[in-house]
Amino acid sequence: MFLLIVMATAIAFAPAAIAQHWPPTCNPLPQDRTITFCYPIDDETITQNLTEATGWIKDSLPHTANIYLDGRLQSSNIPDEFPDQFGNGGSGFGGYDDAIHTFTIVVTDSQGSFQKSASFRNSLHLPCALPSADPGFVVCTPSGSFEVASRRLRIAAVAHSSTGFNAIEVWIDGTKYDATREPLGQTQVKILNSFYYVPVGTHKITIFARMTDGTKIIKHRTVTVVNYTP
Repeated sequence: MFLLIVMATAIAFAPAAIAQHWPPTCNPLPQDRTITFCYPIDDETITQNLTEATGWIKDSLPHTANIYLDGRLQSSNIPDEFPDQFGNGGSGFGGYDDAIHTFTIVVTDSQGSFQKSASFRNSLHLPCALPSADPGFVVCTPSGSFEVASRRLRIAAVAHSSTGFNAIEVWIDGTKYDATREPLGQTQVKILNSFYYVPVGTHKITIFARMTDGTKIIKHRTVTVVNYTP
């Protein structure tokens, strides 16, 4: 009976683990023989301990694909949706060394090879100066109340309080897109150069920082997003 309970628990939790990696969080480029990085976005600053490349390969010809990290082979014959729902074809970097790293995917078919790279910086540095007030909350990017951005919308923010913040949340057009949480409270809570895929057009952005006593400091931005080629 105990074994059955353990097995049932493992099965119940399995879909949640898979959902973290698959499918990729953006749409593939429509053109044939292209590579789309959903994560990381090129020039992104990462604050997670583990950075894993995710995205799509589109090639109508029979092909093989390899992924490299800083020029070193990480995985061969990766799937067109990388990594797949079982984690195959993944490539990751762990730790914080405040250096630039680059994922490169090389696809080979009967017409030759094509490739694409995405560079990222794994850092815990603040995205901008700490707010002078205590408590204080600064949205570093977008810096103004109205900005035009590429379709990969970039947001960075930092909150500071001697009594502690425990969350920053990003809401776009009434939908929560992201949250940084510190359940026990920290004097600094931040979102470092995070990128979000949103449709072309004008969007209402609400970013709030929540203190440990439940108090919220709210910032609003209106951003017009224009198209781009990832």
